[in-house]
Amino acid sequence: MKYALVLACALVLALGYAPTVRGEGDGDGIVGSPHDFSAASWNARLEICRVCHVPHDHGRDLGDIGLLWNHQLSTETYTMYAYDSHVQFIDGAAETQPVGTAKMCLACHDGSIAIDAFDKYAGGDAWIDDYDNGDYKIPNHPTNPYDLSNTHPLSVVYDEAADGGLAPITDPMGGSGTIADVLEDGMVQCMSCHDVHDSVGESVAGTHLLRVAQKGPSSPSGLCLTCHVK
Repeated sequence: MKYALVLACALVLALGYAPTVRGEGDGDGIVGSPHDFSAASWNARLEICRVCHVPHDHGRDLGDIGLLWNHQLSTETYTMYAYDSHVQFIDGAAETQPVGTAKMCLACHDGSIAIDAFDKYAGGDAWIDDYDNGDYKIPNHPTNPYDLSNTHPLSVVYDEAADGGLAPITDPMGGSGTIADVLEDGMVQCMSCHDVHDSVGESVAGTHLLRVAQKGPSSPSGLCLTCHVK
């Protein structure tokens, strides 16, 4: 069983111990994947799905984010992707703050919410900063921990007409269908590039749950060049 953390919620943590973990998936599905926390010391129920999702709310207010979400969400205010003072790098409509599934990923990855802050548990024993020197923390700005201005834009409309140099949304996205299939309400989100469930046929083995391999002789910058026509 491997223990790792990439994207949405995070990993097993022995209190006071900061292990080095690998964040690659095997492309074999959620069981045994980087987001399988069933063997974590803080996961009393020994379940995989419940850390992020719950079938019934049991009288708790889980909010209206959808997908039966079961993990505490961050309430931080983020600095979103920056626009150059002379040249706008993106022209597609962008949200002023992360929305939808991006908020789910940031619930663990921004480092403000404990990984074990799910269901009825308050959390506090597992934090993303404790893993691999915080390499899985997003954003990881040196002075502003909630600065997303230098990460790939998220919660932004994929608009090939407004933003020249983007591939048509009908182009393929690895084994995940088309580019359109990995957009959320037409927007680029974390899940557009990463498959959090390490799904068979969608997540590329040996990567950070990427939908398209990004390195190596057979796919140099393959993920970038799937959407960006250069």
